[in-house]
Amino acid sequence: MGPFDFFGGDPMDRLDFAIKISRKVGNVLLSEWGRPALVSQKSSFQDLVTDMDKKVQDMIIEAIRDNFPDEGVLAEEGVDNSSNKMWIIDPIDGTVNFVFGLPSFSISIAYVENGKPVVGVVHLPALNETYYAVKGDGAYKNGEKIEVSKRRRLKESLGLMGFFKNFSGKLLSDLEDKVVRVRMLGSIAVGVSYIAAGKADFYVAKRSNPWDVAAAILILKEAGGRVTDFNGNEEGIFGKEYVFSNGYVHDEIIERLKNI
Repeated sequence: MGPFDFFGGDPMDRLDFAIKISRKVGNVLLSEWGRPALVSQKSSFQDLVTDMDKKVQDMIIEAIRDNFPDEGVLAEEGVDNSSNKMWIIDPIDGTVNFVFGLPSFSISIAYVENGKPVVGVVHLPALNETYYAVKGDGAYKNGEKIEVSKRRRLKESLGLMGFFKNFSGKLLSDLEDKVVRVRMLGSIAVGVSYIAAGKADFYVAKRSNPWDVAAAILILKEAGGRVTDFNGNEEGIFGKEYVFSNGYVHDEIIERLKNI
């Protein structure tokens, strides 16, 4: 048994495990926040990775192996062990923010059964905020239940989006006179958690990976939100293009995307 001693089938045990390990590694990340010892490029100069990505990922995987040895792990930094029961993790969602000392970065941990999230945790170390959900039990932030906003019109809404070449500028141009503001936070997991908490109303992602969205999708849905592809079809954790929203402005965003 590992240091957490939560080896069991109860989703609440798994939630407790995921929250505790995310907070533990979050404290480790804060030791190098804004000043990581080693930064390197992945696919390009705009796609960064740090030594802390790998260090934190290894810490999470070790804890999973100790407590849930028969379950698979899918992670950003090169681990893929397929299983009907799988942990999907992103050690740092928002690595660029972490490198530059911005607070919008997170640790994302999801427990998935047969491709469906059962437990989701998104922890923001710099802000001491933990968003989480268990399927069927609602969504929470630091122990308080959260839900999506009731803003029903696009002109009342705050939108979020990612940075995607040959797309972001076009979408921003289309939306700039239709919404209150559009923000780029640099982390899908953070942005979608904010929608779950009613802090924003929609997020458009042109490209993503399962580790970016697995936890956040569950949190948003449990908070009453909606998740689809760009055509308005319900989308799971293995999609690429996403619209996340409070549900009320969703169809309007889908209509706007037809112009992009």
